[in-house]
Amino acid sequence: MTDTPLRPARAPLAEMDHPPAEERPRGRRRWPWLVGAAVAVVAAGTAAYAVTRDGPAPAPAPPSAFEGHFELTVTGSRCGVPSVGPQDLPQRAAGQFCLVDVAIHNTGAEAELLDPGAQRAIDSQGTEHRVAEQALVFLNELQPTVLEEIAPGGTVNGVLPFDVPAGAQLSELVLHSAMDSPGARVPVS
Repeated sequence: MTDTPLRPARAPLAEMDHPPAEERPRGRRRWPWLVGAAVAVVAAGTAAYAVTRDGPAPAPAPPSAFEGHFELTVTGSRCGVPSVGPQDLPQRAAGQFCLVDVAIHNTGAEAELLDPGAQRAIDSQGTEHRVAEQALVFLNELQPTVLEEIAPGGTVNGVLPFDVPAGAQLSELVLHSAMDSPGARVPVS
């Protein structure tokens, strides 16, 4: 007989490809974590899309009030204006002008005039101020104007000027549909 060196027995091919169960990595335990992470990523993306799809939140509506057949909306205000009007004929404030931008809507069935001279402003100290009528004419040259009748269902934009002491700030407007009406208060910011 021929001497042949002893060789270790070969394992069957099937056992070589698949290590025994106690030596296999435990990959199945990673699946719940991976699935949970994938669900979290999808949920976060959906939430982000839902928040941004409609754009930023709308700005709050400007303050308005109703008096008689008029709705007055304050669309802006600024104080510290020393004069208004053309350069060759300026209207100078005794203190400073506070200019209040307004939109006036006629909710009635007939054309009506809002008397600009009947409107009042209240400053932060509680002092009432009348409209500066000469400045009112210079600031409201557009057509239609707050100085004319407002058509039923119509809206006009204009500026109500108030001559107030230097450093004063307006806190509210008091809208009057007529000189003897009780008035409606509109905050000014």
